[in-house]
Amino acid sequence: MNAAAETRRWWTVLTVLLVLAFALRAWDLDGVPPGLTHDEASNGHDSAAILRGVHRIYFPVGYGHEPLYNYSAALTTLALGQSIFTLRITTVAWGMAQIVVVAALARRWWGRRAALAVVAAYTVSFWALMLSRVGLRAPVLPTLLAASVLAYDHATALRWRTTAVRWRTTALRWRTPRWPAYLLAGVALGASFYTYMASRGMPLLFVGILVAAYLIDRRRFERIWRGTLLTLVTATAVGAPLFLHLRAHPELEQRIGQLGHALTALTAGDPTPLWQNVTASLPLLLWRGDPYWLYNIAERPGLEPLLAALFVVGLIAALSALRDPRHITLLLWLGGGLAPALIAPVAYNLLHAIAAMPAAFLTVALGARTLTRLRPGRTLTPLLAVLAAAAWLATGATTAHAYFITWATHRDVRVAYHHHVVALGRHLDAAPERSPVVITSLYPGEFHDPYTMEVTLRRGDLSLRWADARAGLPMPQHTARLFVEEHTRPSPALWDLLMPDLAPLTALTFEDTDLHTRIEGYAWEADASWDRLAANLDAAAMGQRGDPPPSTPQLQLQTPLNFGDTLTLVGYQLTPDPDRGTGALQLLTAWAVQAPVDTELTIFAHVLYGDGTLVVQDDRLSVPSWQWQPGDRFIQLHHLPDGALQHGVAVAIGLYDQSDLKRLPLLVPGAAGLCSFTRLLLPLESLR
Repeated sequence: MNAAAETRRWWTVLTVLLVLAFALRAWDLDGVPPGLTHDEASNGHDSAAILRGVHRIYFPVGYGHEPLYNYSAALTTLALGQSIFTLRITTVAWGMAQIVVVAALARRWWGRRAALAVVAAYTVSFWALMLSRVGLRAPVLPTLLAASVLAYDHATALRWRTTAVRWRTTALRWRTPRWPAYLLAGVALGASFYTYMASRGMPLLFVGILVAAYLIDRRRFERIWRGTLLTLVTATAVGAPLFLHLRAHPELEQRIGQLGHALTALTAGDPTPLWQNVTASLPLLLWRGDPYWLYNIAERPGLEPLLAALFVVGLIAALSALRDPRHITLLLWLGGGLAPALIAPVAYNLLHAIAAMPAAFLTVALGARTLTRLRPGRTLTPLLAVLAAAAWLATGATTAHAYFITWATHRDVRVAYHHHVVALGRHLDAAPERSPVVITSLYPGEFHDPYTMEVTLRRGDLSLRWADARAGLPMPQHTARLFVEEHTRPSPALWDLLMPDLAPLTALTFEDTDLHTRIEGYAWEADASWDRLAANLDAAAMGQRGDPPPSTPQLQLQTPLNFGDTLTLVGYQLTPDPDRGTGALQLLTAWAVQAPVDTELTIFAHVLYGDGTLVVQDDRLSVPSWQWQPGDRFIQLHHLPDGALQHGVAVAIGLYDQSDLKRLPLLVPGAAGLCSFTRLLLPLESLR
């Protein structure tokens, strides 16, 4: 076969493999994974917020995360609109770019067949498929890191040379420099700092390459050290704005404290946690991977048996020829990329090891190249080729079944991806009604189920309110719809209030093994519920400054009462709660919102002894303050446990900011203007 035909065949096979890889990554993105994790939902929210002018160098949600993925998803959102598909197709694009860049590097190192081997490995890998279909920032890292290594390899292999072209009688001469490639490597490396925390150790890869060159090949060291320094300086300059921002705001990076426990213990002289992490995660590629179902089939290794066998062969080949700069780069990359997974706890170790993914598949390609160079003979070669193709096809079929059937339908996956919230969002999209919607949820906080709903819901004409109805509920104006999760049904006190005004509307049913097997929808005459409640509220209370004993003088007050020009206490009910123990109390408070807030508030209910010390308390807010709008109404339940009535003399209530525990003042008009109190006292004598 001539060279042109060989080239055409290579391009044909490469194109077929890339199309197949893309098809596996893009197929049914709205349905698999079967919902959204809270991390994905946060990325979807932040990406849409960028288009609204919220530009950050580091996003604080989800314990803090780097911004590059969100900005790339914002571009996709600008073109396609906010949706689950938009978020995930962004990851697909980064995943496909990774395949192309790593294949280009394999071709530089070992030729066209190695490039095909890399693409073939990516195509049938469950690990690569999984992390190319979720709306996370981590998959951006290996793409940029591979681009950096590709540019660096180009620079280190390039010589200063004179090129001459004769045009008529004039000879044009120029020199091809290496510094642009070194510079490009630094830019890509620096950009990777904006992707995922594991990137911060990746400059050590280039330091390691330089040290190895000094020890093995001084001539190579003399040729590359200046360029390597240029790469590292450029990367530092590109990453400097991020690092300076984090230095000024160290509270943003909560993940360091969560994942760095083993290193902290090591610096304190205790190597045990690090040793436990290393031994638990070391087999992650070959025989035991991530033990959880969030991003893996529990304990499924990162490489399928075929890929694992080729990986072992490639690893042996690399170790047997350590003087080869390509092998040094490969081994350092593999070790450095695996390091975050070995240092952190074993949970999600395949995600933590994502920087090693290109090196792992390059090692697989090296293994394939090593075996093909054995040349078994004309008789066996076709047979072995057929067997290899059959093994590859079987691996691909097994991976597709494992991902789209076994993993996607597993109960733990459906729960972790909040499948029921996405299903409710699609129901609301399809329903013609425009009335306000109240949704009960285990996760009503702003960064959780509400973000999932935001990314799922395509229409923008619905007013949504969220609550954990076991202890609180919004009370919309006029007619509304109430959707009740199975495990967040309103408490009996709230349910008895609502029942006369509810009419069954719909029911969404799910698998029997799901966390929530059913969401019930009701048409709700909320005004009727509010009016009936308001007619039975108590109004008398006492205002108190500071925290003195309840026996000190207090100002007699009547609801409605103003807390910080933010909330109005409309009234309350304080009753015994025998279902929760002898002397237990139930406090119901009704509130009207005056103004939105940009902090998370909590309502406190403290039962006090006569000397002012605390008996018991229940601090909560089941209708989170992030969503409040002027005119909103809600009710909140506090359950004060066994002994509250026997030992307490009063219940103190009020609100405080979760960030600094500062209380909202209770503002009461007086002779000298507004009088400010810190809490409201509800005496208990009448209940004894």
